[in-house]
Amino acid sequence: MEITKVEIPADNKPVVTFKVTDAQGNLLKVSNLDANSLRFAIAKVVTDKASGLTSYESYITRDVKGTTYTWYTQTLKAALPAVVQATADSGGKVTETDAGMTYVFSRTIPADYDKAATTVVGGQTSRNNRGSVTSTSFGFVPAGGTPAVREVVKTEACNQCHDPLIVHGARTEVGYCVLCHSQQSPDANSGNTVDMKVMVHKIHRGASLPSVIAGKPYFIASSSADYSKAVFPQEIRNCTTCHQPGAQNADNWKTAPSAAACGSCHDLINFKTGEGHVAGAQADDSACKACHAPDSGKEFDASVVGAHVIPNNSTQLRGVKFTIVSVSNTQPDQKPVVVFNITDKDGKPIDPKEMWSLSLLLAGPTTDYAQRWSESLVISPAVKSKALAAGGGNSSYTFTAAIPVSATGSYAVSIQGYISTTLKRADGTPLLAANGKSPLFVRDVGYNPIAFAAVTDAKPVARRTVVDVKDCNACHKNIGNPAGLSIHGGSRMNTDFCVFCHNPMLNDGSTRANGLPVSVEMDYMIHGIHSGSDKATPYAIGPLTATVSFAGVVYPGNRENCGKCHATGTNLLPLKAKLPITFVQGKVTTTLPMVAGVCSGCHDSEAAAAHFALMTTANKTETCDVCHGANREFSVDKVHMP
Repeated sequence: MEITKVEIPADNKPVVTFKVTDAQGNLLKVSNLDANSLRFAIAKVVTDKASGLTSYESYITRDVKGTTYTWYTQTLKAALPAVVQATADSGGKVTETDAGMTYVFSRTIPADYDKAATTVVGGQTSRNNRGSVTSTSFGFVPAGGTPAVREVVKTEACNQCHDPLIVHGARTEVGYCVLCHSQQSPDANSGNTVDMKVMVHKIHRGASLPSVIAGKPYFIASSSADYSKAVFPQEIRNCTTCHQPGAQNADNWKTAPSAAACGSCHDLINFKTGEGHVAGAQADDSACKACHAPDSGKEFDASVVGAHVIPNNSTQLRGVKFTIVSVSNTQPDQKPVVVFNITDKDGKPIDPKEMWSLSLLLAGPTTDYAQRWSESLVISPAVKSKALAAGGGNSSYTFTAAIPVSATGSYAVSIQGYISTTLKRADGTPLLAANGKSPLFVRDVGYNPIAFAAVTDAKPVARRTVVDVKDCNACHKNIGNPAGLSIHGGSRMNTDFCVFCHNPMLNDGSTRANGLPVSVEMDYMIHGIHSGSDKATPYAIGPLTATVSFAGVVYPGNRENCGKCHATGTNLLPLKAKLPITFVQGKVTTTLPMVAGVCSGCHDSEAAAAHFALMTTANKTETCDVCHGANREFSVDKVHMP
């Protein structure tokens, strides 16, 4: 959908000129669209006199009465008896033209509308019973001139995770959403605003909202969703994950502080009374910038950027970089010798004994890891290391574990470790932990490099590439690191390193008091976690007395889009050299064949389990390729079309 012109005639019923095309660029007619699917909103940009902050004000509103409603098992009364909300126009006159269509609003905008204001019209439509949806927006100045469209976040930023963003069934563009989701619009039943800057911050902070932690749920009654359980898939202080350069007002997050925007996350502060606010009561937003400058260049101060510095991203950190120089002595029954070095962000050497944690890991074979060994090199920080000086700033370590006599192919080596350090605030005082008393110790972590070494191969053969960590970081920012999504304390950040341990032999059987063990093999586990609430049996691991369940996970995108995570073609059959998932229970060993092991991570219904069993022979040969292989009728790429 593309809007090319908007006119406001004497009767004050806006006329929108637009066109709708299919994926090939062919012009569509009204008959190609879903019945009554055309909707248009219109709003102007207004400026607050006290603060200079801008917002949208819709020319079309509706009256909504509060009603008694059901939330979970509770029957609740509306917080507000009646409200006025911004809304969209529908049912207007549509006329087809050679270049597209025109739409005449069914409703009239105010006679005194601001002809000099930047005005934005947004539209939506759909076809094939909402199988295809589209929305768009168009800015103009009725009196003529260049519009100053308010654009804080681009849709592309949302689509990093939401893949794609679709709300209310057919609304896909942030520029359209904000025309109704303005400060004009409260939800009558819950009493919460649906103002975009407030609602989106609160939804994404969800379970970590101070008010939610204090016991007050956050929800919008009209959506029937409890956002108190929402978990942002990275550190919430990564403001620029959404507020990316390219949007017209991308810097608003730091240049336009307000009680509404800031209070959406810091929602136990009462700016009117001053409760919880160091500077006391604030009648309006005019004084915010006096204390909260955009960026002072300092960390952990009152500036907006400084206050949102994530400790693990602090410039005070020394920085840790691991480099594997060589791996030798890797034939069967030999003990590998690894030469490596550690440097800081300035390239200066770090002595291994300075590390608070330092380990070398060995895994193999690279066709699909079946075994791994982890050996710690640090006895106590700044006291002693098992590593030996190897000259040129390098260190050397010889594994105590030998490569198995029966080993074949190639093996892999990696490093993990960190320095634990404290940080200072802008005023020189220590940055404190959550208890507000003791210093916060931050793990300064090194990324995990991997080196491959030949055991019986003529030359080293790397493990196959399945995912690129950059794809994980589209949602998780810096997976493994607390600055993104903390895993195992932050020292494991390379997905190709994760599979060292999360191999087909690993399950939670050693920690379970009873019950069948659950595999924590990488693909089975990741599919299970990301399927979350959509699984018939939610993925859960750990001892039955303290099981970690991922039932509450809601994947924000389309799980049929395998390419969102997978490297091109790596999700297709046939799978290459993958081992079956193996469970050892006492003296009994059972296996889950390789394709079933992958696919059952998502497809875990009784019917799916029966299908896996039916298509697997008595000797565990899977016949999946017959129907789901490349170019077959139900090939993986066909049935998982995004």
